[in-house]
Amino acid sequence: MRLARTLASVGALVLALAALTPLCSNANAAGASCAALATDSAFGLKNNPAIKSVTAVITTTAAPASIRYCNVTLVYGTKPQQNITIAVGLPLNVADGGSGGAHGAWNGRTQGLGGGGCAGNLNVDAAVNGGYVGSGTDGGHSGGDCTPGVNPGGTYNLEFIEDFFRVGIKQQILWSKAIARTYYGSRPEYNYWNGCSTGGRQGYLLAQELGGELEGILASAPAMFWTRFQTAQMWGQLAMHDLAGELPPSSIPTAKLQAVQQSAIAACDAKDGVVDGIIDDPRVCHFDARANVCGQPGAPAIGLCLTSAEATAVNKVWDGPRNKKGERIWFGLDRGSDFPILDGLTPFPLGVTQFEWDLKDTTYSPPSTKWQTVTLEGPGLSYADVAQAGSRNIADVTDTFGDLDTFKAHGGKMMTFVGSNDQFIYPRGVLNYYRQMAERYRDRREDTGFEGVQDFYRLYRAPGVGHCGIPAGVLGPGTGLGDIGPWPQKGADFDALVAWVEHGVTPTQVVGQSAGPAAPPLSRPLCPYPQTAKYKGTGDFHLAANWVCGGNVETRETVCPNVLAQYKDEVDGRLDFEQAGVKPGFCAVEREARKDNDDFSFR
Repeated sequence: MRLARTLASVGALVLALAALTPLCSNANAAGASCAALATDSAFGLKNNPAIKSVTAVITTTAAPASIRYCNVTLVYGTKPQQNITIAVGLPLNVADGGSGGAHGAWNGRTQGLGGGGCAGNLNVDAAVNGGYVGSGTDGGHSGGDCTPGVNPGGTYNLEFIEDFFRVGIKQQILWSKAIARTYYGSRPEYNYWNGCSTGGRQGYLLAQELGGELEGILASAPAMFWTRFQTAQMWGQLAMHDLAGELPPSSIPTAKLQAVQQSAIAACDAKDGVVDGIIDDPRVCHFDARANVCGQPGAPAIGLCLTSAEATAVNKVWDGPRNKKGERIWFGLDRGSDFPILDGLTPFPLGVTQFEWDLKDTTYSPPSTKWQTVTLEGPGLSYADVAQAGSRNIADVTDTFGDLDTFKAHGGKMMTFVGSNDQFIYPRGVLNYYRQMAERYRDRREDTGFEGVQDFYRLYRAPGVGHCGIPAGVLGPGTGLGDIGPWPQKGADFDALVAWVEHGVTPTQVVGQSAGPAAPPLSRPLCPYPQTAKYKGTGDFHLAANWVCGGNVETRETVCPNVLAQYKDEVDGRLDFEQAGVKPGFCAVEREARKDNDDFSFR
């Protein structure tokens, strides 16, 4: 399927380049007016067989910026059922009254903007306000509903899936660059991507499959192993169902989950040398929820303490999916992370939908309850059965795990920020991918094993931070305690990327600041993996100046328990050390020690 997908993608790209040829050939130093882009066929959009409709109007970004720009909206499709909307926002050129930039109001650069969940994004204001040509796409459908991915007859709607996962964003990049060249009469000097969550996944897809088109990619909290992590989002619900007897609309009470979350933080907080309400690396936190069972010494009060069954379920949520052999299938919710999004009163909708995708269910009609027939380990349909079905049926299409050879050869630079307590997308997925790439691009001068990959691709962990640095309260009441950890604010992450791409300033650290309820506010350097921030031992630990990047968090304790069972053989496959970028011998001692100690993560 992966080869077929690649060939289909190449074919689509050839068609796209053919459609783009009129724009490139008719670009000239004088450029074009905004209106003419949609009305004059000489500029390659009107009467283009790949463009079903196009408009071009001068409008303004939202207040208070209120920047005037040329908004081009087109619908791309080479087949009757393909309708991908693409928005391109162009700061005004000289002909339309633009000034102050390299070309009219334009800074000479493009910036593609990503979507979220199962939705695209057609709002280009953020990029245009910064002087960039901004672009976005709806990915071929409006809204955030992924259920049309499975047809009523039990087949995949591959048009829907491919357009959302790859075709839409590739066309977005190609058309935005071509339209910019036509409108301004010159090529963009630099081309960027900026996205988080689904937008992060899209950035990785572009680096892997359109690696010669972008110079810089900011792709944070990437939803890059879509099928595998979306399936895993249901693990906690199954654990609460199987072990604690809970079914929606009830679950383990929110107050109990918040209490055990805080107990885990308290148990592991000081491992980084300061007590600040943050677990620096949840992978080295092994707090056992059984300590919160009612009647245990130090357990919370009645109403906040756990029953024995609830504690077992919480430990399962933290540990994550395993098969009957005890081998890890994917990752769990890290200790210290908020529970309610995935493990609250109702299952996360995209996780429910993913089960239907995995099984190609023909009877699905929301709200689905079929997931309630799945058990952790059987009898009947087990979680591992569903995960394996998803890997074999659709993950080659949805998951984003290719190499970065073309992007690296092109001279591209990529940065990723991920919250260590991401409550939507388990951060260990991208950490595993980063280790794979480190092994692929390793060179002889390496001390940590990551110097080669760091030449062009850097990953930064943000301790104590949830999904995309979203502050407390944004997701609504009952969604968790919020973020108190450091995350780049006011575009500091994107600014660091631009400085790296255009001026060769290596981002040895990026200062993050708290956006949640931290008091007093906290700032801290975010360090390129595998380094972490180390407290200097003196001064206010809330201030970044009193921390330094150093150390190496790639240890047996953090790496070896996260090796996964072989992809597409989740039910009874062996551990795949090669896929994890790990030598088997490195983990042998750690694995036996953990078994001897009866650590919960190996049970």
